Amino acid sequence: MLKTSIILFSIVFFVFCGLANGAVLFVDDFENDVVDDEPSNWEHLEFAGGDSAITIAEDPDDPQGKVAMTIGIGLYIPVAAGRDNWSDYVWEFDWMWENDNYVGTVYRVEGDEAHYHGSRRTGGMEMHIYTRSGGAWANIAAGQFPNESGVWYKHRLVIMGDRHEIYLKERDDETPFENLKPVVEADDDTFKRGPVGMMGITSGVSYFDNMVVVETLDDLSKMQAVDRVGKLTMTWGQIKD
Repeated sequence: MLKTSIILFSIVFFVFCGLANGAVLFVDDFENDVVDDEPSNWEHLEFAGGDSAITIAEDPDDPQGKVAMTIGIGLYIPVAAGRDNWSDYVWEFDWMWENDNYVGTVYRVEGDEAHYHGSRRTGGMEMHIYTRSGGAWANIAAGQFPNESGVWYKHRLVIMGDRHEIYLKERDDETPFENLKPVVEADDDTFKRGPVGMMGITSGVSYFDNMVVVETLDDLSKMQAVDRVGKLTMTWGQIKD
């Protein structure tokens, strides 16, 4: 028992050292939030194309858990130190859409009207990457990933320099992302830095959970190693506050 405790302490120590050095940029699993309230660790940006609230809801697959839910167009970014200077990072989270509609994410958010947009399109097949600038969308990449409503998927964005890669798989698929090809990829340097964000699109309902933003894939591997020992995402969220 003592040996196990020492090993766990050592792993946590090194991860927390990474957190202090900025390698772990943001973590949130929404478990400390209140159902029907807005997520407490996120800032609501007014978006010209629509301004709906993102709220906390019960996990559709587990009423004991909490998730962030989007209905309509709403844009939220993390409340985190240094977020405006985030440039290269890896973003993982769990994602579900309730119906066949447009749902999306944003990243390198330089403003409410200046960011990249990762979008799941209708039809259960296509994923796109857009830029949002000057009130207009521009499609810079498209890819295919067969998907269904009401299924939890795991999402990974790797953005390094002008290279964009988005990966998706079912949440219970144990295949490492490193063994998969990007669903959609692009080379574009329109936006240089800024945080990730949750975004609702039109009337589509989507759910987000288990947010992790780190600087490198190595940082993510260290966090996942700790998570296999014991679920510590809630602890990380409390420490960053």
